[in-house]
Formats: sequence, structure tokens, C-alpha cells
Amino acid sequence: MYFKASSKSSPCNVPNNLGSAQEINFVAIIDHNFESAGVTIKFQGADDAAFTVNLETRTLTYNATNIFAFINAFTRQYVRVRLEKGANFTDYPQFAIVACGEYAELNRRFAPEYEIGEEDFSEEEYSDSQVLFAQEKETLNIRRYSYQALNGTSINEIFSMFEECKTIRAFIFCLNYKNPNPNTLWVRNSELNSPICRNGVWYWDMAIKEVR
Repeated sequence: MYFKASSKSSPCNVPNNLGSAQEINFVAIIDHNFESAGVTIKFQGADDAAFTVNLETRTLTYNATNIFAFINAFTRQYVRVRLEKGANFTDYPQFAIVACGEYAELNRRFAPEYEIGEEDFSEEEYSDSQVLFAQEKETLNIRRYSYQALNGTSINEIFSMFEECKTIRAFIFCLNYKNPNPNTLWVRNSELNSPICRNGVWYWDMAIKEVR
């Protein structure tokens, strides 16, 4: 989704109906222009569209551009981002994506050695006379992380992620939940590498590309 407020007045509410009650313990607000001074950022859930029945509120800590937050869990159908300021906003509040849901934590951290690079998705073709015809595309940052000694619960979480996201849908990957804002990536799978079981021990190589 993409949202831009139609006015600069406070409060600014952006509601969404999840269709059914969902457990939420993680929130991400991506590519926002929220002001850092005097603005309170809230994520709220309720059982009705008017946000009056069983209202839950979680206040999010400001971070420029992207906000990633682990929150105390609640289960609600209706959710919203709410911005509050004593005076009007300086600019029209806007953001590109709000993602909320239930996180999964693997039982082991990835191995110390990992790969970071870039992948070029440009298309090119040579004519018979070796003239290059190319459609240049932006390169994407790619990463590979290796996991060792995963348990069955973690493997099932990986399979669930494959089924839901495939290589099409984006998801959020946090490297350090204790300090998520500078350590969280908005990514897609670049490959669906199957977990491997060797002598009863599970291994998995994650292959992801950052969303631009």
C-alpha cells in the first residue's frame, strides 16, 4: 500500500481491516516521512472499525525512514497507524508500507560466515554482428546466511515462509531483535533453497534480495 494524508491536521489515522482477528506482535512502517519532533506514533488494534471495542495501543519509537518494532502481542481484526501532534503536522504524513503480523524465531542464529553482494537483473542480447542490446535495471543487494543445527519447529517455519512468500512476496528479516531498527531488512527470497538433513541434523542456506 501507499498512503499520503489529505491534510496536515492531527491526529492522522490510517485504518485497515485484516478480515479476521489476527495475532500481532511485530510492526513495520517502511519509507515514511514522519516528523521526529513532537509526534507520537501509535499502532492500535480493535474489534470494531470505529476503534472503540477492546482498543489496544502500542506506542512506537521513532526512527527515520523505517520503523521496525516488536510489541506486546494482541489479537484484533481492525488495526491502524495513528499519528498525534499538539499542533498541525509540518508536512503531509505518508508512508509506503505497513506490515504487521506474528514473527517466527529460528532456534539457532546464522553461522558467522555469510555473503553480501549485488545481483544485476539487466537483460541483454547480442546481435549476429555482436552488437549489444540491453535493458538496464537497478542492481539489488543480495545476502546469503547459513543456518546449522536447526530443530523441527524451525524447519516447519521455513517451509511455512516458502509457502506464503515464495520468491514473489516480500517479508521482514531481523538480524538482531534487541536493536531492530538498524538491523532489519525488507527482502524477498531469491531462491527457495531446501533445508538439508545430514545425520539427523538440519542445515539451511537462506538466499534473499533486498526490496528497492
